[in-house]
Amino acid sequence: MAEQRCVRHVGRVVFGPDRWMVQTLDSHANNTALLAEAWDARAAFSGPIPDLSVTRARLIEAARVHDAGKPACFRLIYRETPSGGRHWDYSFSGHPYHAFHPDPYVQTLVRLHHQYSVDAIPEHVARLRLDRETQPLAGNLPLDLYALEMCDQIEATVACAELGARDPEARVFMDFQVRSVSDARFEVDPYPFGENSVTIELGYVELAPPRTQVATVEETRSEADRRSAVRELEAWLLREFRAMSLQRKEVELCPWRT
Repeated sequence: MAEQRCVRHVGRVVFGPDRWMVQTLDSHANNTALLAEAWDARAAFSGPIPDLSVTRARLIEAARVHDAGKPACFRLIYRETPSGGRHWDYSFSGHPYHAFHPDPYVQTLVRLHHQYSVDAIPEHVARLRLDRETQPLAGNLPLDLYALEMCDQIEATVACAELGARDPEARVFMDFQVRSVSDARFEVDPYPFGENSVTIELGYVELAPPRTQVATVEETRSEADRRSAVRELEAWLLREFRAMSLQRKEVELCPWRT
């Protein structure tokens, strides 16, 4: 029997004027899991902390599967801006609720990885404490969720900067900075990893969207016609993304040098 080819899924799209860089979901998920493996709680947190070693394997597993719901939720968007203009974007709205895992602690991390809030965290810690299996793990949830958020956002920041050939944007809420110091090398502050440097690999496809289709979306005045044209361009993107050869680039993360 012939070997089945795995379907390639979109992880993110970085829009340029003439080129769209589409990173694979596997690339993003694998990179996030690699950063979770390298995560060092002693470097990331100060003061007394619970024994995070008991949930470390679950954190890494959550990083590996945290975006498993994205394939069902991908949408290409031509979005209106607050100033009244429009720009190209994409959405995975609702994707945490399309991902399922048999381990309730992993499932909780996956469901909450875009919901780091003062309401959601205590509620889910309380739920974990009601279950005999997860009760001993419940106290680790806030710090493991923070670690997952950080690994996810550091990967996203670096990937967007590298694929978009621009300076990385600061993520104020997650309290870290990233700066490009050379080709495919970024410094991170604070640096929450136990290794002197961590190398991730970006797997992506470079697409040149058809100008006629792009113009149809950008110039039409009918919202119904625009939505239809966007869906057609979305279908084109998925076909080309899955058919073209994958490009790969290694990116190194290291501590911020003063």
